[in-house]
Amino acid sequence: MTGLKKKLCMVCLLAAFLTAGCTQNGQEPAPEDEDVMTLPDEEQADEETKEEQKEYSVELSDKLSDFQFSINETVYALPAKLQEWKNAGWTYEKDNGKKALDPESFLEGETLDSEGGSLTVDIVNLDGEKKLLGECYVGGVQLESGEDDSRVYQLPGKIRMGTSTLDEVTEAYGMPTDQYEEKDNIYLTYEYGIYKQADLVFDVQDEILYKAVLKNYREPEDSNEEVSKETPAEVLSYQAPGAFPEDIMEFVVRYGGDFYKLPAPVSEFTKNGWEILEDGSDSIVKSGRHGYVTLERDGQTLYAVVNNYADLAVPLENSFVISVHGDFDVTKVSVEIYRGITLGMSEETMKALLGDNVYETEELDNGVSYFIYADEAKQNYTRIFVDKDLKLVREIELSNSPDTLSAAAIGTPKEEPDSVDAAAMYGDDDFPSDAGEE
Repeated sequence: MTGLKKKLCMVCLLAAFLTAGCTQNGQEPAPEDEDVMTLPDEEQADEETKEEQKEYSVELSDKLSDFQFSINETVYALPAKLQEWKNAGWTYEKDNGKKALDPESFLEGETLDSEGGSLTVDIVNLDGEKKLLGECYVGGVQLESGEDDSRVYQLPGKIRMGTSTLDEVTEAYGMPTDQYEEKDNIYLTYEYGIYKQADLVFDVQDEILYKAVLKNYREPEDSNEEVSKETPAEVLSYQAPGAFPEDIMEFVVRYGGDFYKLPAPVSEFTKNGWEILEDGSDSIVKSGRHGYVTLERDGQTLYAVVNNYADLAVPLENSFVISVHGDFDVTKVSVEIYRGITLGMSEETMKALLGDNVYETEELDNGVSYFIYADEAKQNYTRIFVDKDLKLVREIELSNSPDTLSAAAIGTPKEEPDSVDAAAMYGDDDFPSDAGEE
C-alpha cells in the first residue's frame, strides 16, 4: 500500500458572459438573480476529507525506544495488558476465557476490533507460566495510514503518520540501524535489542511515512519488585578462565580478546570495557527468569540474553550473559573458541581442530552451520558457520544456560578454563528459553 497521497484539484470556473445585451458604451446589463456557487464533487470530497483529518493534541515521549504511540486522542504503549486495550474500547475475538498461550511465547498478526476499525497486533505471554489470552499483553502493533482509514496515528517526537517525512523522522530518532529501498518503499529499522524493534516504511516518491511496525516484547518493570542490593554469591564466585580447556562442553570463549566462561556476569563484560545501552537493556532481572542486555564496545554491538540465578531480582549487572556472537558482517567482534578455532579459519582446519567432537550440520543457501550440542534437548550449543564460497569460518555463536550454577559451572581455575556454546536460534512463536540473538 502506498503512502497517503492527497491530490489537490485546482478547479478554474470560467464564466462566459454574452455580449448581446451590452450597451453601446460596453457596459454590461445589471445581473439577474445571482446563482449559488457549489464546489464540484471531487473538490467537495477533498474538503470533507480535510475536516476528517483532525488534529489531536497528545503527550508522547520524544524517544522512539519508549514505544509510545497514539490513535486519535488515545495514547498507548508497548507492551500493555490486553485488558487496557479492552478498557479503551477494543475487542479480541479469540479471548473467550478458554484459550491460553504458552509461557514466554507470542501470536503474530492477531486482530483487535473497535468502532473505528480493526488493528493488527501481536499477543504476548511474558510470564513464565501458561496464561489465558485475556491475561496476556499486546506487544506488537501495525499502524498504517491510508485513504480508507481516517484515524490519526502519531509517534514519539511529534511524528505523524501520513504527514511526516523521512528527513523529519531521522531528525527525531537519529540514523536507523538499517535502511534500504525496495520497489515503491523505503524501509528504516530501529533496533533496541532483542524483541524490541521499530520498522518504519515510507513511500519512495514523496518519502512520507505511512506504515509503522512496532514490537516490544520486553516485560515491563514492576515498581514493587524487591531487588537485591547485595552482589549474589553466584557472581562473587565467578572466575574468568585464562586459556582454553580440552573439553568443548566447558563453554569457554575468548571474546573481543578477553576470556569468559558462559554463563558470565554482565559485570565481567563491563569490567572489560563493554558499556550497557539502556534503550536496549532491562534494568533488573527477576529471580529465575531471563532478560536482555545490549552491550557496546569500540562501535560494535552485542545483543544477548541474560539469566538471573539469584533468589531475588537483581540489577542487570548481576545477571549472567548466556550467549555471545561474532561474525564478519554485523557483530564484528573477534571470537575464538576450543583449540583456537576462530573467524577466518579454513573449514578444513576447523574440522581438524574439532577432532572427535560430534557435530551436526545444517545446509544453508550461503553456507553450512556446524552444531556441537551439549545436551539432548539441543538447548546449549556451539555453532560455527562456514561460508559456502570462501570455505572459511564466517560466524561463531555460543550459548549455555544451565538451570542452576554449581561451583564448577561458575568458573574454574585459570589454568583449567572451559568452552563455549552457540547463540540465539529460536522459533517464530517462542521466546528463547535460554538463547541469545545476533
